[in-house]
This record gives sequence, structure tokens and C-alpha cells, in this order.
Amino acid sequence: MKTNKIIILLSVMAFLLYTISCGSKHVSIRKSANPEVAYFCPMDTMINEANPGQCTVCGMNLIKNPNYSGEEINTVVVTSTGDTLHE
Repeated sequence: MKTNKIIILLSVMAFLLYTISCGSKHVSIRKSANPEVAYFCPMDTMINEANPGQCTVCGMNLIKNPNYSGEEINTVVVTSTGDTLHE
């Protein structure tokens, strides 16, 4: 009887952990980026683009940055994934 209670308790705990860990595909979502970034990926902080499109890492649609200043920035950014971005 004691073994059954332990098995049931462990099963419930495993189910709860599984449910909590699978509840959200991503933990955090970016709401904006630096003012010089026109479009950004809400999931991958290294993906910043001058034009709309899709994230090269996760495939999500890029979001227009509400903080974008509209200024043209002539710099090249190399991300941790090796992508070269011209802003």
C-alpha cells in the first residue's frame, strides 16, 4: 500500500513538471529593440533587420520596432549565429 502511494505521488509530480515545462514554447518575448533597429525577432535577440521578413533562426515573422528612430545606420552587425546584418 505504501508503494502504491509513492508511485501515485511520483506520477502526479512527473505529470505536473511535464505540464509546466511544456506550457510555453519560449520563455521570454522581446517587446522592442534599440531605436536603430527597424525590425526584430521577438524570440531571438540577435536577429535585427532593416526590412520585414522572417527570423533566420526560428522562422517567426519579424516585428516592427515601436522604438525605431527612422535613421539610417551604416554599420554591419555579426550575430552569434554567424549572420551578417546590414542596418
